[in-house]
Formats: sequence, structure tokens, C-alpha cells
Amino acid sequence: MPFLSLPGAEVRWVTDGGLYEIFQQDYGPVGSPSFEAARQNFIISSAGYAVASLLLQPKDRHNGNLLFDKMILILVLSWKLHRPGGNMRFESAHFKLSHEMTQLLDPSGVKKSDSWYQFVSLCVKGCLAARRYMDGIINTVLLMIDSGLPCFSRGDPIGNLRKRFHPEMSEREAAIFMIRTCTDAHNKWTTACLEGYALMFLKTNGALLFRFELYS
Repeated sequence: MPFLSLPGAEVRWVTDGGLYEIFQQDYGPVGSPSFEAARQNFIISSAGYAVASLLLQPKDRHNGNLLFDKMILILVLSWKLHRPGGNMRFESAHFKLSHEMTQLLDPSGVKKSDSWYQFVSLCVKGCLAARRYMDGIINTVLLMIDSGLPCFSRGDPIGNLRKRFHPEMSEREAAIFMIRTCTDAHNKWTTACLEGYALMFLKTNGALLFRFELYS
């Protein structure tokens, strides 16, 4: 998978590998302090990304729309309040945890590693915290209701957003729901299918998947 790095205005090729290979190239061998510090940042950032994706349901979330800064914080391009995968209804994971992401989040590969437990714990805490600010988040989204964005043109986007907070659940029920959601998203085959389709589409149209690095 080709990636580009953009330090300032400079463009250079970095690697043909995935995230796991990029981390080793940039931060040293697995287990080294720099690699594990980068992994830690990735875990924290991924948890925030997962909670935001669960609630806002961004569309078009292939690798070409994921951006990492130098601190390994995930930024998502092409945010659309829409069901992931557009009209490709087979994508059923609430957020993306592809194989190359789970290589870093879950070294065991079977959801039993300390880093995986940390990721899920952060997701649960983030979900419960977001529920406390449900009305404020919904009111913020309401400001865009007349924006003309396609995601507001059909169905009941505000009602569906409220449902994704599951206000009817107790905190314990919401925590269990989030744990199950993380488990379901882990290296899910539908995510792999969507990623494969996006890669094929981009290659067919002469495009590449990019990796951007932002430097202050």
C-alpha cells in the first residue's frame, strides 16, 4: 500500500507497508520505548475515533480518508453524517478496526492483550462521557440541519443520532453495549471488503492511498 509523507510542502515516499511496518520504520522495533509510546498514542486516539464514528457514522472511511499527525493522532477526512459504506449495505461495523489497526491495538490477535483491554476501556469511558453531553452534541448538529448536506435530506438523521446514544440504557448496559461493539468491529470481514473495494477503486482511477504527516 503506497503512502506519502508531507512534512511542510515536501513530498516523499515513505513505505509500501501497512501501519505496523510504518510504526517500526518510524519508531523502532516492537517493544522499544519509542514504538510503545507511539502505540500508546495510537490506542488513545483510536478510542476517540471509535466513539466519534459510532455516534456520527462517517461515510467513506477507507485508508485514504484517515490522516495521522506526528503524535499518531487520527484525523478523519471526508466526514459525512451517513451510514458507513454509502449504499454498500454490507458494511455493518460501527467503526473501522481493520487488520492493520488491530495489529497495533491487539498484538495477541484474539482480543486478550493488555493493549486491547485498554482500548476497549477507553471506548467505554468515552461512550459514557459522550452520553452525558448528548443534548449539547445533538443541538450542535442541529445547527447544520438546513445546510443542504445530503445526510440531512432523507430519513431522520437527528432522531437516529439520538438513538445511537442509547438514552434508554443504564450506564452498565451502555458499557456492555460498547464492549460488544468493539468486539464486533475487531478485524471484521465487512470492513476488509470495503477497504479492498476502495483500494481497487482508487487504483482503477489512477489514485493512491496517502499517508500524511503534519508537522508543527
